[in-house]
Amino acid sequence: MLSPAAVARPLAPLERLTAARPPAARSALDWTAPIDRSRWFFCETLTPLFYTPVYRELGAEHRRRYSQLTGMLSNELILLLETGVLALTLEAVLPGADEPLRAAVARFAADERRHAETWRRLNRLSEPRWYAGTDRVLCRMPAGLPVLVRHLARHSLVWPVLLWLQLSQEERSIEISRRCARVPADRLEPRYAAAYREHLRDEVHHVQIDCHLLERFYATRPAPVRRLTARLLRRVLGSMFLRPSRSTVGVVRVLATEYPELRRLLPRMIAELRALPETSGEYQHMMYSRETTPVTFAWFDRFPEMHTMRRVLRAYEPATTRGDRR
Repeated sequence: MLSPAAVARPLAPLERLTAARPPAARSALDWTAPIDRSRWFFCETLTPLFYTPVYRELGAEHRRRYSQLTGMLSNELILLLETGVLALTLEAVLPGADEPLRAAVARFAADERRHAETWRRLNRLSEPRWYAGTDRVLCRMPAGLPVLVRHLARHSLVWPVLLWLQLSQEERSIEISRRCARVPADRLEPRYAAAYREHLRDEVHHVQIDCHLLERFYATRPAPVRRLTARLLRRVLGSMFLRPSRSTVGVVRVLATEYPELRRLLPRMIAELRALPETSGEYQHMMYSRETTPVTFAWFDRFPEMHTMRRVLRAYEPATTRGDRR
């Protein structure tokens, strides 16, 4: 486990973060061959149902298909994040950014547009009939989320909460890519494996840019404003990003539709999914912890108002050793 002091090292220079990657470093995904449905699309330990007792009663083919459905849902969610929340956040920072930060944000936005097209094409390859005319099939977004995000982005007093959400979700996407990279090559579908590898390279830079944005637009804010941001972050992260959503429940409904023998287990699957934040420390640890989101937790340590995140994130305990808090 990385200590907060080790994670909170000096930020990389913005000039290095905006340097173009050589074309040879970019992965070339084969979009012509049919998807390999005998392979998994997603690392098993990233799937919420893995942390429930009922998961042990599923057969191998059920688990594989559940990983495929969850992988496509993850593509939808990342696509939504990169074209919705992140786009609004990056737009909000531009008026107060100097030229080096503007260049970094422009590079960030360009990367996200490229990523969005990858996730879109990957889903269309995975289920051509489902995604022929839409980007969203499995995702059931909370009704108030788009309105909330637009409201936050337009109000200078509270919009930095989006920077915290951006950092935590970008760091979670790094963990997704890392875990999927550890899945044996003969198990994970090759196009998914290639997409995760390419995504990982960019997201490491994006997290550093997120830290520059927090330094510029959050660290200098008055304490009362930071406390308000912390309250908003607790509510949004705890209710919309930690707790299994309608989308997660919808995936197991689709699974039970495709495998009628699972219909008898469906009520248990739904109940156990909804109870996960209270019943499974392992699930909480997978979602947010010093191992999976070390940079986010180190930034929580830095600001006393963020120590209250322990109320919703069971794996978070503020660092107390001398030198870890600033």
